[in-house]
Amino acid sequence: MSDFFDLRLRKHQKRMMKYMRYVLNDHFVLVCLFLVGGLGFYYSNVLQTLPENFRWGLPIVLLLWWLVLPAGTLVTLLEPADTAFILPKEGQMKGYLKKALNYSLLFPFVLLILVIGAAMPLIVVVSEYSFSSMIWFVVMLWGLKYSQLLILRFSCYQQTEKRAIQLKSLWYIASLLVIAFSLYLFPIVGAGIALALVALFHRLSANKKGLLDWEKMVRRERSRLYRIYQFINLFTDVPEIESKVKRRKYLDQLLKQISFKQENTYLYLFVRRALRGTEYSGLYLRLLAIGGILIATLQDVRFAIGISVLLIYLIGFQLIPLYGQFDYISFVQLYPVSKKTKQQSLQKLLIALLLAAACVFTLVSLTQLPVTQSLFLLVILLVEVALFIGFYLPNRIKKWRDKG
Repeated sequence: MSDFFDLRLRKHQKRMMKYMRYVLNDHFVLVCLFLVGGLGFYYSNVLQTLPENFRWGLPIVLLLWWLVLPAGTLVTLLEPADTAFILPKEGQMKGYLKKALNYSLLFPFVLLILVIGAAMPLIVVVSEYSFSSMIWFVVMLWGLKYSQLLILRFSCYQQTEKRAIQLKSLWYIASLLVIAFSLYLFPIVGAGIALALVALFHRLSANKKGLLDWEKMVRRERSRLYRIYQFINLFTDVPEIESKVKRRKYLDQLLKQISFKQENTYLYLFVRRALRGTEYSGLYLRLLAIGGILIATLQDVRFAIGISVLLIYLIGFQLIPLYGQFDYISFVQLYPVSKKTKQQSLQKLLIALLLAAACVFTLVSLTQLPVTQSLFLLVILLVEVALFIGFYLPNRIKKWRDKG
């Protein structure tokens, strides 16, 4: 069964790599590099302005690490059909789950290193620790994370709900105390305690005779994959996410504003699909809300511009697939509407949605920025919308047609 997990893992990684080329496209990577560089510069300036007796530094790090620590769950890669076809192999599943546990450490390990690396400058500024202490913090958090994954593996068995809840509660309390001990007293001792907790939770979560709860494991794995696909869906279509259509009768007035003319055929279809399709309307509203919340916390116009430009691009990029939403309907091919008119219809819809997003971001920025800087932000966003609609969108549609 260990080899079977390796086979599943290769299949899963191949599927993820196919999607990553859409997520890590040139535009997104450049914007992320710009934002990371800007945030690093801003972070450095903030550290230089901190008072010598700044007491909130270590509590902030403590809370940050404790909140980030649960990120990442047990990766089993199980599928619904496994409840029938692999059930006879349940006696050999311990090797499978052991490999799953080891693989599940990869993402948390990378995430924890990044979080610890980001917090180390603050720790050095507000305490007597040096950057060499980072190794002990890594060992400490990694040990605590491994303990949590042991509990998650234990909860894969039947009749373990009550026991698993008790272990999780104990783990949360112990994690908070160990992190606090490492930050305020001795990092090396904290790392040792974390490793001791690994041995303790390994013993407490031992289940040598229990039967696996296959339905629970499959349900958890589907939930984990769905969260991943939701993120990927911000950049490209994901077949694994089923689209839903809602009536939304209260939005009929918007559709009535579109006159019944031949050149508005696709405009009506696109608007109706955007309003009723949860994958488009939900995506637009989520990105709009995320952008508004982020901009409302920024007092530097450079970061506000970076966040706004990125989110306007993501909104527009995610709405481009509307162009091919009706290509599978045969009678649409009989419409006496040119492809140029179809493209112009999508451009009209995107202009309205992107301009609305630009106005929302500008209005929110007024809560933190002067009027002149907010107006400058609006000008930048208007230029971006013009470039996106006038140049980027036609090129994307042309590539779409060439593929078809």
